[in-house]
Amino acid sequence: MQLAQQLYEGIQLSDDKAMGLITYIRTDGLHISDEAVKDIRSLVMERYGSDFAPENARKYFKKVKNAQEAHEAIRPTDIQRLPSMLVEILEEDCLKLYSLIWARTMACQMEPASIEQVQLDIGNDDGSIVFRSSCPRLLFLGYQAVYQDVEAEAIGVKDNEGTDRAETFEILNSMKQGDLLSLGEVELKKHYTQPPPRYSEGSLVRKLEELGIGRPSTYATTLKVLQDRNYVTVKSRVLHPEFRGRMVSAFLSHHFSEVTDYSFTADMESELDNVSAGLTEWKGLLKDYWTRFKSYCSRTESVHIHQVEKMLEKTFEDFLFASLPDKSRTCPSCMEGTLIFKVSRFGAGYFIGCNQHPRCKYIAKTLYGDDEDEDTPQKSNTVEEPKMLGLHPSSNEKVFLKSGPYGHYVQLGEDRTGYLPKRSSVSHIKDVNSITLEDALDLLRYPVTLGNHPKDGQPVVMKLAKFGFSIRHRRTIASVPKNMNPNDVTLEKALEFLSSKNVRQSGRPKNKPKVEEAMEVL
Repeated sequence: MQLAQQLYEGIQLSDDKAMGLITYIRTDGLHISDEAVKDIRSLVMERYGSDFAPENARKYFKKVKNAQEAHEAIRPTDIQRLPSMLVEILEEDCLKLYSLIWARTMACQMEPASIEQVQLDIGNDDGSIVFRSSCPRLLFLGYQAVYQDVEAEAIGVKDNEGTDRAETFEILNSMKQGDLLSLGEVELKKHYTQPPPRYSEGSLVRKLEELGIGRPSTYATTLKVLQDRNYVTVKSRVLHPEFRGRMVSAFLSHHFSEVTDYSFTADMESELDNVSAGLTEWKGLLKDYWTRFKSYCSRTESVHIHQVEKMLEKTFEDFLFASLPDKSRTCPSCMEGTLIFKVSRFGAGYFIGCNQHPRCKYIAKTLYGDDEDEDTPQKSNTVEEPKMLGLHPSSNEKVFLKSGPYGHYVQLGEDRTGYLPKRSSVSHIKDVNSITLEDALDLLRYPVTLGNHPKDGQPVVMKLAKFGFSIRHRRTIASVPKNMNPNDVTLEKALEFLSSKNVRQSGRPKNKPKVEEAMEVL
């Protein structure tokens, strides 16, 4: 669309004149003006001969419902301006697009190609096994001549199979009914029934046109929004739906069934065309639409998030729980709860977790919108089983290495009802499999109080942060240099870090009165 816009707005030609090279681009009209058709037919006869131009000019009519035919079909403003004249003026992509438009415009006023086809049935005596072979041969190029023209070279349309097809045609055509054939070689192949192919951007636009949804000016924006919101991803030019897109689609289909029906948009387009034609009063149209749409919004406002989760869980049950061991939905951590689908309250994640949360915080699988693809190696979203590293030497409690939605961590003690075990993140360690019991015990001893600040007697604490260690005194936080061993940090070193320029202030404590904070500042 951007390249077409450039060609439409105008290009600076060699004679210092800015000239629009193509007609208006936001149209799906099929008709061409009589004057332009006359020029096209004249050029066809000049370049390819009178046999390639039909006796009467070809006229095309819209096949798509609600086509915008206020403008002509997209064509060059001057058909005599050949692509070769613009090689030094246009960029490569612009030249390809102009060449395509020029070639299509020429082809629409040319004779059809004439093709001869031979078909051969080969079978055994009783006819229980029959094989069929067929091959076409081009008798008259017709409109295909324009794609073999040097002017269409930028499009890259080449027929490398023409010679092979001609040889095959001659072989098949030379055979007569009743000829005996000898078996030369048998090649066994398996063929499995394939599902319908996924949409590409082009095939999706064609489907939208068939359904009467959208306009030419909206297709590019529609596809961009689908990708920007991570509803789909493009892999090898094929659109793959993401789980986020599946959820939005299921939610809208469930709660806005009329609006998401294919015919709704097409019918609305027809109504708007009637408004522009003066057949429908626009205020009445908007009132009728808004009354129905508002009723859907009112009903959906009262829907609780848990109801949405249940609806999505039922809709995608086979997909969500297929990877669970033995397809059992009993929580393997507490053995009491049931694994259910949940939407994360923080971020854009979705996960399968225990319904006894917050007593049990087990998460079986996290989903961040990426469907599993066997051909593309991706980071696994499945949470690993807890790994026991050993026992604490003092308390004899078990020490685990676990994986959660925010990375790996070590935990002291088992999950129990009403008890929150001590945990420490190990996200700063690259190879988590190398963590030993000693490493885990060293991490679990944080936060460590180094002493009291000499000025106010408040504690100075060293904590394990996301990207290393930090020192905290009241609301002042300083980072420990990454190249420094945390065991070497003393109270004196911590005070030096706190007095340096590289410190930051944490937010106001949640329940602390502003007056008390102001007194501290004073």
